[in-house]
Amino acid sequence: MKHLALPLILMLLLFSGCDLLDDDDDDSSDGGTEVVAAENSTSTTTTSSSTATSSSSTVELGAFSDFSCSSGWTNRDGALGLSPHSGSGTCQATFPGASGSYRITITVQTEFDGTSPYALYINDNGAASGRYPLAPGCENDCHPDDWRSQCPDRNVNLDAGTHSVSTGDIIKFYGEEDWNCDDHGAYAKWHKITFTRI
Repeated sequence: MKHLALPLILMLLLFSGCDLLDDDDDDSSDGGTEVVAAENSTSTTTTSSSTATSSSSTVELGAFSDFSCSSGWTNRDGALGLSPHSGSGTCQATFPGASGSYRITITVQTEFDGTSPYALYINDNGAASGRYPLAPGCENDCHPDDWRSQCPDRNVNLDAGTHSVSTGDIIKFYGEEDWNCDDHGAYAKWHKITFTRI
């Protein structure tokens, strides 16, 4: 019996070793060149093409997967952002969750070279608006030596307040470029809108 156990253990180690080697190939990047640093533990980058996720208390609408957008929006460093010189644009989705009162947060990707204006609408009624904060580290410097390490893009959750939202409501996100620097700027990059039931 002992003689059978040793070959089985060796085979098991051999196959599990192959799986460990294969895991490195599965972690390839999407080819993006920018660095995104997490602002806090609740900020995430969502680039999958999954549909809206919801639980009894939370509904999450992904920028790529759940919104249809006007022209000019594209994948910018893992976030949905405006193409250069497109000005502004909107994206909209239908709210799939239960009717109720929700705390709304918008996960955006800040940049060092501009503070993009944004707005959130529920059925064309203004719910929140403002400007993205600057990614810290290069304030008032349009040409840092190495912005990827000095002031990388950061994911930040913007508080859009508490609102009454009903099943089927139209959720609209508006973003606008901000050319704070003469030859480059920020492109209203964003990831998702999260609705947490109150």
